[in-house]
Amino acid sequence: MNMNDLKYYVSLSTEKNFSKVAQDYSVSQPTISAAIKRLEAAFGSQLLVRGNPHQAITLTTAGEQLLVHANEILYHYRLAVREIENSHRQQLVIGMPPIIETNYFPMVAKQLPVSDLNHIQTVEEGSLSALRDLKSGQLDVSFLGYVDDVTDSELIVDEFDQQPFSILVAKDSPLAKLTEVSFNQLKKESFILFKNNFVHDRVFHTLAQQNHIRPQVIFRSSEAQSIVNMVADGIGVSLLTQAVKINNPNVVALRLTDEAQPVFKIGLAYRQSTVFGNDQQHILTMIRDALGL
Repeated sequence: MNMNDLKYYVSLSTEKNFSKVAQDYSVSQPTISAAIKRLEAAFGSQLLVRGNPHQAITLTTAGEQLLVHANEILYHYRLAVREIENSHRQQLVIGMPPIIETNYFPMVAKQLPVSDLNHIQTVEEGSLSALRDLKSGQLDVSFLGYVDDVTDSELIVDEFDQQPFSILVAKDSPLAKLTEVSFNQLKKESFILFKNNFVHDRVFHTLAQQNHIRPQVIFRSSEAQSIVNMVADGIGVSLLTQAVKINNPNVVALRLTDEAQPVFKIGLAYRQSTVFGNDQQHILTMIRDALGL
């Protein structure tokens, strides 16, 4: 089966227009028509409802059935291309959320030979983005920070640590006199948080909903150190996992007293279907050993 035929078909199901699909792929309209005819011949079924040429294209029942499988076929085809390409380059592409890169990866890196580190390509992004890119094949494996267990049957996630969340305040803040605080007590505070593609944002909204409050977020960053520095300067408070080591003497971490509060979990994830090349598997084994997995 021609993969281009399936690509054209999936695009046609969305665009509903032969000319638009032909334009998108820089081919002629007869090329798209021929692709559809080949698919109909291969499956022995009419896939499109052909009627008024001025009306939008619709799919038959057989067409709808093929669409579901065509999306799956193309998804796995793209995964295969990326996996084989990375294997040939003897490279392991690893998703690396900033918190994990700063606070966990150094202990892994120091146990890896330089020759292995040279075959690692890291992609720095938040855990939510990394999870998406892992599923799409952009990453071979990824470190993840998460709250709710990842239940996707296509993924294997090996947890190797978990840490609670704390509230960070400036040393000269009235709140610094406390050792613990409930989230409800912070309803009038201004927060400095990670950006939306980080798990922290989801935890923040969960705590806000549980307490029926809407604290103000005045700034978002992708760097933990930037957040800590801004808290130290008294610009606002923050919600941060204790997986981040705080070395700034002008910042105080308060324990959250909320009974139902999430825990920050850290794991190493990869697709269940991935067949790693020898070099990739060697590096992955070394990383797992360093993490005690």
